[in-house]
Amino acid sequence: MSTTKTKPAPSSAADRRQAIISAPIGPTLVTLTLPMLYALVAIMSLGLVDSYFVSFLGTQELAAMGFIVPIAFTMTSVSLGLGMAISSLTSKLIGANRINMAARLITDGFYLTIITSIALSALLAWQLEAVFRLVGANEETMPAIMLYMRTWLVGCVFLMLTQVCSSTFRAIGDTKTSASISIILTLINLCLDPLLIFGFGPIPAMGIKGAALATVIAVAIATLLSFYYLGFKERLLLLKLPILTEFMENLRQLSHIALPAMLANAIVPITGAVITSLVAFYGTHAVAGFGVGGRIEAVSLMVVYALSATLPMFIGQNLGAGEKERISIAITLSFKFVFTLQLLVYLVLALFAHPISTLFSDESLVQNVISDFLIIIPLSYGFGGMIILINVAMNVLGKPRIALYINLIRLLLIYLPLAYLGSYLFDLKGLLMGVAFGNILAFALAFALLKSTLKELDIQL
Repeated sequence: MSTTKTKPAPSSAADRRQAIISAPIGPTLVTLTLPMLYALVAIMSLGLVDSYFVSFLGTQELAAMGFIVPIAFTMTSVSLGLGMAISSLTSKLIGANRINMAARLITDGFYLTIITSIALSALLAWQLEAVFRLVGANEETMPAIMLYMRTWLVGCVFLMLTQVCSSTFRAIGDTKTSASISIILTLINLCLDPLLIFGFGPIPAMGIKGAALATVIAVAIATLLSFYYLGFKERLLLLKLPILTEFMENLRQLSHIALPAMLANAIVPITGAVITSLVAFYGTHAVAGFGVGGRIEAVSLMVVYALSATLPMFIGQNLGAGEKERISIAITLSFKFVFTLQLLVYLVLALFAHPISTLFSDESLVQNVISDFLIIIPLSYGFGGMIILINVAMNVLGKPRIALYINLIRLLLIYLPLAYLGSYLFDLKGLLMGVAFGNILAFALAFALLKSTLKELDIQL
């Protein structure tokens, strides 16, 4: 690790660290998590905004966006893995008050992100048409896909850097800046989409290419803002190039966490695709209803996702500071909160399942699938939410491979087999029950592994 000298971090960073390692745990977690909830709302609306405006261009353009999403998610998985690695290591260094080493690690992590994004973008550009033909794109949608992706790939480095910067802000306890930049990004994209897609005054109509350009401009501005705050306000970006041996050591540590995290992220959409193929056996109405249920699930778990963005930083900083009891209390409080909240969510969804289903479809068959989904699967949301927290905690506790194993076992050896067995025995309702029971069984496994990991660190849960 680097011994490069830098100016001390500003008092705001010191104040945040002090609060994280000494202030009352419950209120601190709430203060850190609320901004991330706002950020999630902004980021989730980003894709909806793009799809909304592109839909006015026609069916082929909207279909093109559908093919682009899984490819974009793959790139996102890489940046999320890198962000998790930087966040996990940085939070422990900040907690130990080793600001110089944190600055060197963050800077090297950004170098790695830039190199990775350029390499992946070049590889994808080289085989762009072949990749989209592989995922099922046809001659009608290919021109729109090419227009979008050739612009999007130019700005891919900014997209990945923005996500990594967001993770870095969270690692130093500055969730407000992370959320603010996410909201600014979304607002810029919202303003630019109609201007660049449809044209206005001297601005020509660019169609789907305009949607890509709007995203590129928005993430480029977000990256510059992030660099300004991290470099000039927090003084955590270094202009001095690293010594090669230090750089390679930091890359080794980052890769140790990033690679398993990338794989863990990639498993989720693959599993989702397999489950959807099982549901498709019951007809188009089943796929439509299941898809609506999935979108409701994403909203229902938003608070859990927000907490999963801040709990690792809290654990990391307290681990670095040697405050092990606070880690135990924070995990316990988080589990109790998530389970109680998701139980309340289940009661609401189950009670109003049919009225909710009528909001999304006029067809009774689709409504029945949505209702069954909301009555069965959300019963396991509390367990699923705690699994999410366990996975992110494992990364910062230095056990990224265990987090990967949890995801592999949960999705491939528990979730899918039980869904298939339930489908075989009790049709679509059985499939839904298999998914729900899979979450419960997977939690038992994940919790046992968490307790074992904490025991190794002399932390009692």
